[in-house]
Amino acid sequence: MLHWRLILAAIAISLVLGLAWLDQFGPRPGIFMLPLALVGAWMCAGELMGLNEKAAAQRMGGSVKEAKQDRTKSIPWRPLVYMATMLTVLASTAPMTLYYPDGGVSGRTGWIAWGLISGLLLALIYEMATYDGPDQPPGTIATRLARTMFAISYAGGLMGFLVQLRIISGGVWMQPDGTDDCRWGMLALLTTIATVKMNDTGAYFAGHAFGRHKMTPKLSPGKTWEGTIGGFIGSIAGAMFFLGPVAHWLGCEHEQTSTQWMTGVVIYALIVGLAGVLGDLAISLLKRDAGVKDSSTWMPGFGGFLDLLDSILLAAPVSYALWMGHVVGP
Repeated sequence: MLHWRLILAAIAISLVLGLAWLDQFGPRPGIFMLPLALVGAWMCAGELMGLNEKAAAQRMGGSVKEAKQDRTKSIPWRPLVYMATMLTVLASTAPMTLYYPDGGVSGRTGWIAWGLISGLLLALIYEMATYDGPDQPPGTIATRLARTMFAISYAGGLMGFLVQLRIISGGVWMQPDGTDDCRWGMLALLTTIATVKMNDTGAYFAGHAFGRHKMTPKLSPGKTWEGTIGGFIGSIAGAMFFLGPVAHWLGCEHEQTSTQWMTGVVIYALIVGLAGVLGDLAISLLKRDAGVKDSSTWMPGFGGFLDLLDSILLAAPVSYALWMGHVVGP
């Protein structure tokens, strides 16, 4: 399956870099990359629902179709999850749409919270409108609400942080001449993706070459401690490349000493890399719960969108916090 991994990786890299290049010329930062975020969030939401449905089918000993038709199985309503996920991602773009001061009404990331709250309100309205009476098993509604909000938060909320990374701007992120074209935001987004995916790549090859000691044999049998170490080396290499040569090429210059820069990059790479590993394990947990190997089967060598984006999504808010905390940056 390695050849499929390489082919799909080349396509994904070309797509992201192509949209990133085009995005530099858009009327608003992030406008050309937004469709990719929306598609990714939509697909992840659908695959999370698929895992829910397969787990429910296993519990009842029937088919997925039967599980979806049985409201006592607490399976979220797909249209609601899709709608609220899109709403959350779109809410995160509010600072992109108009000039938005650093404080604003609720802060930049506060828009993600507003999207999630709107999703919760929609879910509550749906449950009230479809309530069947007291005959259903206790806890059915609460369980369905929890699963609904988990899917919305994971697919929409975490994707919203990738959007927020792209539109980092204002204050210290402005250029020396006073212009603000969000080039630091582009660097933050690309660095996050590169750091996480270089971790995946390093772990894959180091694990195959040197892997001896299982890391989580029940949760993810293929992961080894040797592969994890190789992944962190890959994270550091990816972060150094993007925060070094790529940052210089984009015109993002910092005022740190070499020691400060190196320390920040290593800390950033290790923390974001760790978040990526946890993101991978989190989806492995859900797949084990549903009794499947991959979240989907339409991408040979990868599985589905969740398998491709799991590490990036959980690393996004961690990376955003590190950028806002100036662990890396100007």
